[in-house]
Amino acid sequence: MDNKIFSKNIGKILGVKKMTEREPKNFQDQVDIMLEKITARMEREVPEYGEFSPVLEVFENLDKDSQYYVGKYGLKIYKMPKIADPDPKMRYIEAAAYVPSGDYKADKIVGSGDINEIKNLLSDSKFADKLCSTYGKLLQMIKDQ
Repeated sequence: MDNKIFSKNIGKILGVKKMTEREPKNFQDQVDIMLEKITARMEREVPEYGEFSPVLEVFENLDKDSQYYVGKYGLKIYKMPKIADPDPKMRYIEAAAYVPSGDYKADKIVGSGDINEIKNLLSDSKFADKLCSTYGKLLQMIKDQ
């Protein structure tokens, strides 16, 4: 057996994290890591014009007090259907909170614009704070159900 092939694939099989991935220390850290991931994916997967598959990043809710209400938080970049928004350049960012069973979510559009406006929004340090606040509101919406 070739040890090079075995050693490259064993990390995938065992779910070993890459050395570059860092462990989140708190909720803000989870949001920052998610923003880094979705920004990198957006640059690869979202074209300037036309249709594309939605880009979604989620993270587990680690807060013991609210895990009963929200299991995961997510951020999605997508394009509306042509009938709703015919502009081929317009993209939307949606924040969502998913209940643990996965059958319901609370969501809110937190940004929109062309590809450059989306990049600028994701890289803005105030956007992470806005996102944390939005997730708090989405959690409250689910609690109030």
